[in-house]
Amino acid sequence: MQLDNESLKNSISYELKQFRIQANLTQEELADKANISLAFLQDIEYGRSGVSILTLISLCNALGITPNDILRNFLSQPTINDENLYQQIKILSTHEKNAIYTLIQYYNNNCN
Repeated sequence: MQLDNESLKNSISYELKQFRIQANLTQEELADKANISLAFLQDIEYGRSGVSILTLISLCNALGITPNDILRNFLSQPTINDENLYQQIKILSTHEKNAIYTLIQYYNNNCN
């Protein structure tokens, strides 16, 4: 997705509304939980206003999501290489490593 102010504002508006609906919250309830005015939330959802990082974080906290959930269309996916994967696995507990190993075995036996 192209990164410009208008695209970002429209995407944030759309994503926030979708997550609000998914959470079964009214605009009034979300505005109250995020400590912003109903009018401001409506302006955000209808794309008439952008949001500051602080407001975005407040809205995400109220929805039980992260800003990454809202901005996922604009974020690059991390490159996975062997060293990166090794570093991530190295910090797991033995139980977590066993779970990953079992998952890899299953994938290799059933998905190739």
